[in-house]
Amino acid sequence: MNTSTRMNTPMGKSKLGTAARRGVTLAAVSAAGLALSATTANAAVPTATSTSTWDALAQCESGGNWSTNTGNGFSGGLQFTDSTWAAHGGTGSAANATREQQIAVAENVQASQGWGAWPACAASLGLSGGGGAPAPSVPVTPAPAEVPVQAAQAPVQAASAAVAPAQAEPRHAAQVPLSGETYTVEAGDTLSTIAEKLDITGGWQTLADANTDTIVDPDLVLAGQVLQLPA
Repeated sequence: MNTSTRMNTPMGKSKLGTAARRGVTLAAVSAAGLALSATTANAAVPTATSTSTWDALAQCESGGNWSTNTGNGFSGGLQFTDSTWAAHGGTGSAANATREQQIAVAENVQASQGWGAWPACAASLGLSGGGGAPAPSVPVTPAPAEVPVQAAQAPVQAASAAVAPAQAEPRHAAQVPLSGETYTVEAGDTLSTIAEKLDITGGWQTLADANTDTIVDPDLVLAGQVLQLPA
Protein backbone atom coordinates (compact mmCIF):
# COMPACT_ATOMS: atom_id res chain seq x y z
CA MET A 1 0.00 0.00 0.00
CA ASN A 2 1.55 3.33 -0.96
CA THR A 3 1.79 6.46 1.23
CA SER A 4 -1.05 8.35 -0.45
CA THR A 5 -3.40 5.45 0.23
CA ARG A 6 -2.50 5.33 3.95
CA MET A 7 -3.17 9.07 4.33
CA ASN A 8 -6.79 8.53 3.29
CA THR A 9 -7.47 5.89 5.95
CA PRO A 10 -9.24 6.88 9.22
CA MET A 11 -5.96 6.42 11.10
CA GLY A 12 -4.13 8.72 8.66
CA LYS A 13 -6.81 11.37 9.01
CA SER A 14 -6.67 11.10 12.82
CA LYS A 15 -2.90 11.66 12.80
CA LEU A 16 -3.29 14.68 10.54
CA GLY A 17 -6.01 16.14 12.78
CA THR A 18 -3.89 15.65 15.92
CA ALA A 19 -0.89 17.33 14.28
CA ALA A 20 -3.06 20.22 13.14
CA ARG A 21 -4.51 20.70 16.62
CA ARG A 22 -1.03 20.63 18.13
CA GLY A 23 0.09 23.28 15.63
CA VAL A 24 -2.87 25.53 16.51
CA THR A 25 -2.25 25.03 20.25
CA LEU A 26 1.44 25.89 19.94
CA ALA A 27 0.60 28.97 17.88
CA ALA A 28 -1.93 30.11 20.49
CA VAL A 29 0.55 29.61 23.35
CA SER A 30 3.25 31.50 21.45
CA ALA A 31 0.86 34.38 20.71
CA ALA A 32 -0.21 34.53 24.37
CA GLY A 33 3.44 34.59 25.45
CA LEU A 34 4.20 37.44 23.08
CA ALA A 35 1.18 39.39 24.28
CA LEU A 36 2.20 38.88 27.92
CA SER A 37 5.77 39.98 27.16
CA ALA A 38 4.52 43.09 25.39
CA THR A 39 2.19 43.92 28.28
CA THR A 40 4.98 43.48 30.82
CA ALA A 41 7.37 45.59 28.79
CA ASN A 42 4.80 48.35 28.43
CA ALA A 43 4.00 48.26 32.14
CA ALA A 44 7.66 48.71 33.03
CA VAL A 45 7.95 52.01 31.13
CA PRO A 46 6.58 55.01 33.10
CA THR A 47 4.41 57.48 31.20
CA ALA A 48 5.85 60.99 31.24
CA THR A 49 3.55 63.84 32.24
CA SER A 50 2.44 65.86 29.21
CA THR A 51 3.92 69.33 28.83
CA SER A 52 0.40 70.79 28.77
CA THR A 53 -0.09 69.54 32.35
CA TRP A 54 3.13 71.27 33.45
CA ASP A 55 2.02 74.45 31.64
CA ALA A 56 -1.28 74.36 33.53
CA LEU A 57 0.54 73.81 36.83
CA ALA A 58 2.93 76.69 36.07
CA GLN A 59 -0.04 78.93 35.24
CA CYS A 60 -1.48 78.22 38.69
CA GLU A 61 1.84 78.48 40.56
CA SER A 62 3.35 81.56 38.90
CA GLY A 63 0.94 82.86 36.33
CA GLY A 64 2.92 80.99 33.69
CA ASN A 65 6.08 83.09 34.28
CA TRP A 66 8.94 80.58 33.95
CA SER A 67 11.60 83.15 34.95
CA THR A 68 9.89 84.56 38.05
CA ASN A 69 11.90 85.13 41.24
CA THR A 70 10.10 87.34 43.75
CA GLY A 71 12.57 86.70 46.57
CA ASN A 72 10.14 84.68 48.70
CA GLY A 73 12.26 81.51 48.55
CA PHE A 74 10.50 80.06 45.49
CA SER A 75 11.50 80.63 41.87
CA GLY A 76 10.79 79.48 38.35
CA GLY A 77 7.48 78.70 36.69
CA LEU A 78 6.86 75.72 39.00
CA GLN A 79 8.07 77.53 42.16
CA PHE A 80 11.06 75.42 43.24
CA THR A 81 12.96 76.00 46.46
CA ASP A 82 16.73 76.12 45.94
CA SER A 83 17.21 72.86 47.87
CA THR A 84 14.55 70.95 45.91
CA TRP A 85 15.90 72.28 42.62
CA ALA A 86 19.47 71.16 43.40
CA ALA A 87 18.45 67.79 44.87
CA HIS A 88 16.51 66.78 41.77
CA GLY A 89 19.05 67.59 39.08
CA GLY A 90 18.82 71.37 38.70
CA THR A 91 21.91 73.58 38.48
CA GLY A 92 22.17 77.31 38.96
CA SER A 93 18.84 79.03 39.59
CA ALA A 94 15.44 77.71 38.47
CA ALA A 95 14.50 81.24 37.37
CA ASN A 96 17.41 81.23 34.88
CA ALA A 97 16.63 77.78 33.47
CA THR A 98 14.55 77.18 30.35
CA ARG A 99 10.98 75.89 30.49
CA GLU A 100 12.19 72.49 29.24
CA GLN A 101 14.90 72.24 31.93
CA GLN A 102 12.39 73.16 34.66
CA ILE A 103 9.96 70.50 33.39
CA ALA A 104 12.77 67.90 33.40
CA VAL A 105 13.56 68.66 37.06
CA ALA A 106 9.83 68.73 37.90
CA GLU A 107 9.47 65.22 36.47
CA ASN A 108 12.15 64.10 38.97
CA VAL A 109 10.41 65.91 41.84
CA GLN A 110 7.05 64.35 40.93
CA ALA A 111 8.64 60.89 40.73
CA SER A 112 10.14 61.16 44.24
CA GLN A 113 7.57 63.30 46.08
CA GLY A 114 4.39 62.92 44.04
CA TRP A 115 2.01 65.76 43.18
CA GLY A 116 2.02 66.72 46.88
CA ALA A 117 5.08 68.85 46.09
CA TRP A 118 2.56 71.35 44.65
CA PRO A 119 -0.33 70.72 47.09
CA ALA A 120 -2.82 73.50 46.32
CA CYS A 121 -2.37 73.79 42.55
CA ALA A 122 -2.13 70.02 42.00
CA ALA A 123 -5.38 69.59 43.92
CA SER A 124 -7.11 72.32 41.90
CA LEU A 125 -6.03 70.57 38.68
CA GLY A 126 -7.10 67.13 39.94
CA LEU A 127 -3.54 65.75 40.05
CA SER A 128 -2.67 63.14 42.67
CA GLY A 129 -0.43 60.14 43.34
CA GLY A 130 3.15 59.50 42.27
CA GLY A 131 6.24 59.58 44.46
CA GLY A 132 8.43 56.89 45.98
CA ALA A 133 11.34 57.05 43.52
CA PRO A 134 14.79 58.20 44.77
CA ALA A 135 16.02 61.63 43.75
CA PRO A 136 18.32 61.48 40.70
CA SER A 137 22.07 61.74 41.13
CA VAL A 138 22.71 63.01 37.58
CA PRO A 139 21.90 66.72 37.15
CA VAL A 140 19.78 67.95 34.25
CA THR A 141 22.08 69.42 31.59
CA PRO A 142 21.58 73.21 31.45
CA ALA A 143 21.77 75.35 28.29
CA PRO A 144 25.42 76.24 27.50
CA ALA A 145 24.80 79.98 27.71
CA GLU A 146 23.36 79.67 31.20
CA VAL A 147 25.92 77.38 32.88
CA PRO A 148 27.27 79.06 36.06
CA VAL A 149 30.97 78.73 36.81
CA GLN A 150 30.26 76.42 39.76
CA ALA A 151 27.49 74.40 38.05
CA ALA A 152 29.67 71.30 37.70
CA GLN A 153 30.09 71.14 41.48
CA ALA A 154 26.46 70.26 42.33
CA PRO A 155 26.22 68.97 45.93
CA VAL A 156 26.45 65.19 45.89
CA GLN A 157 24.96 64.76 49.34
CA ALA A 158 21.93 66.88 48.53
CA ALA A 159 21.24 64.80 45.43
CA SER A 160 21.48 61.51 47.29
CA ALA A 161 18.18 61.77 49.10
CA ALA A 162 14.72 63.07 48.31
CA VAL A 163 13.90 66.42 49.89
CA ALA A 164 10.58 66.67 51.68
CA PRO A 165 8.22 69.34 50.32
CA ALA A 166 8.94 72.74 51.78
CA GLN A 167 6.58 73.62 54.62
CA ALA A 168 5.86 77.05 55.99
CA GLU A 169 7.07 77.79 59.50
CA PRO A 170 4.35 78.51 62.08
CA ARG A 171 3.49 82.22 62.22
CA HIS A 172 2.30 84.21 65.21
CA ALA A 173 -0.04 86.65 63.49
CA ALA A 174 -0.42 90.08 64.99
CA GLN A 175 -3.86 91.68 65.31
CA VAL A 176 -4.23 93.97 62.28
CA PRO A 177 -7.07 96.53 61.91
CA LEU A 178 -8.87 96.23 58.56
CA SER A 179 -9.77 99.04 56.17
CA GLY A 180 -12.91 97.35 54.84
CA GLU A 181 -11.44 97.27 51.34
CA THR A 182 -10.55 94.04 49.51
CA TYR A 183 -8.22 92.87 46.75
CA THR A 184 -8.78 89.89 44.44
CA VAL A 185 -5.59 87.91 43.76
CA GLU A 186 -4.59 87.80 40.09
CA ALA A 187 -2.50 85.19 38.29
CA GLY A 188 1.19 85.65 39.11
CA ASP A 189 0.54 87.64 42.31
CA THR A 190 2.44 87.00 45.53
CA LEU A 191 1.91 88.70 48.89
CA SER A 192 5.11 90.66 48.29
CA THR A 193 4.00 92.00 44.89
CA ILE A 194 0.50 92.82 46.19
CA ALA A 195 1.89 94.68 49.22
CA GLU A 196 4.27 96.62 46.99
CA LYS A 197 1.57 97.37 44.40
CA LEU A 198 -0.86 98.68 47.03
CA ASP A 199 1.85 100.36 49.13
CA ILE A 200 0.82 98.50 52.28
CA THR A 201 2.61 99.61 55.43
CA GLY A 202 4.41 96.65 56.98
CA GLY A 203 4.66 94.84 53.64
CA TRP A 204 3.54 91.30 52.99
CA GLN A 205 3.71 90.35 56.69
CA THR A 206 0.98 92.84 57.58
CA LEU A 207 -1.11 91.69 54.61
CA ALA A 208 -0.70 88.05 55.69
CA ASP A 209 -1.65 88.88 59.31
CA ALA A 210 -4.78 90.63 58.07
CA ASN A 211 -5.89 87.47 56.26
CA THR A 212 -5.15 84.61 58.64
CA ASP A 213 -8.56 83.07 57.86
CA THR A 214 -7.76 82.97 54.14
CA ILE A 215 -3.99 82.46 53.92
CA VAL A 216 -2.53 79.27 55.38
CA ASP A 217 0.89 79.58 53.75
CA PRO A 218 2.17 83.13 53.03
CA ASP A 219 4.24 81.71 50.17
CA LEU A 220 1.15 80.43 48.38
CA VAL A 221 -1.79 82.54 47.24
CA LEU A 222 -4.19 81.47 44.52
CA ALA A 223 -5.77 83.49 41.74
CA GLY A 224 -9.32 84.44 42.71
CA GLN A 225 -8.71 84.64 46.47
CA VAL A 226 -10.19 87.78 48.06
CA LEU A 227 -7.86 89.45 50.57
CA GLN A 228 -8.83 91.95 53.27
CA LEU A 229 -6.67 95.07 53.16
CA PRO A 230 -5.24 96.44 56.40
CA ALA A 231 -6.18 99.95 57.50
